[in-house]
Amino acid sequence: MRWVSPHPERDDEGNGIMSATRTERGKTARYYRKREQVVNVAVELFSRNGYASTGVADIGEAAGLARGALYYYIGSKEALLAEIHDLVMDPLLAEASAIVHADMGFQVRLRLLSESLLRQIVHRQDHVRVFLHEYRQLRGEYRIRFRVKRRCFESEILSVLADGERAGALRIRDLELAMLTFLNLHNYTYQWLDRRKGLTVAELAAFYCELFLNGILAEPVDRDAFEVELAHGRSILAARTAERPER
Repeated sequence: MRWVSPHPERDDEGNGIMSATRTERGKTARYYRKREQVVNVAVELFSRNGYASTGVADIGEAAGLARGALYYYIGSKEALLAEIHDLVMDPLLAEASAIVHADMGFQVRLRLLSESLLRQIVHRQDHVRVFLHEYRQLRGEYRIRFRVKRRCFESEILSVLADGERAGALRIRDLELAMLTFLNLHNYTYQWLDRRKGLTVAELAAFYCELFLNGILAEPVDRDAFEVELAHGRSILAARTAERPER
């Protein structure tokens, strides 16, 4: 049975443990507090050292638990990794569903999706680092579950973009590529965030969405003229590359 917290609520900064459906019978509040500690220790170790380089003994030592006691709180190291991924995905999916089905314009919903994603990235940087770098370590049912949840979140973004296209507000040649571009704007924010600590979630979301929806050109591009200029630029580059002496 997957562990769930007796206190699934999450504050405005994204704190708290994963969404819950039920608790395990006979488990006490002390058990859940200790288990949350074990999860947090694993997040820190996986983020710092990598999943493959972190052993169960390392987690137990950092959590102050012997191996036998540690397995009382976790099913396996892989189950722990899957749970860390759930800690990122479950709040995202819950909020995304509420946002997408709300009676609001597509731009408002897109901004709220951006803020929801950035709350996870900003306030759970170690979780997100593990989420993005270690998901390939998941196998079997864990990997399937991760892929299903990821696809669900992607489909929510696609739905909002499709609404904008149907309303005539967007001209998108490839909806899936646009969705992936939107995600790529956000996903690696944690890598440089320490350099811009003053930025809030709302400020980041506003910048990303403005960049995504409006671009950075002052005037629209004449595509035909640009393609001609681009072809000329490529020919110049090819000629210079051919002239470069081999080393």
